[in-house]
Amino acid sequence: MAIIVEEEKKSVNWFTVVVIIVVVVVVFSGAYFLFFKRPDVIEIVTPGKLDQINKLSKISFKPEDVVNSPSFKSLRQYGSSTPSTQIPGRENPFKLF
Repeated sequence: MAIIVEEEKKSVNWFTVVVIIVVVVVVFSGAYFLFFKRPDVIEIVTPGKLDQINKLSKISFKPEDVVNSPSFKSLRQYGSSTPSTQIPGRENPFKLF
């Protein structure tokens, strides 16, 4: 006598499949309408002070003008010229106090 063993078929959760399809469709349709159908919406979102940033990026900086200025030359240095370097902690961390 032969014994027939069949595997139990797993049922498909259709609710999960439908929810995933709806989410994918909403994301792709939203991206389409935002970037391709109405690209002017993106310009409304940008801040109005963006023009000031463009003006700042066009400023030229010459370090030699700053170093040779009388204001810079009138500055004085307080303290030592080089910071002291100390090794933190004890020489031998395993030594008793």
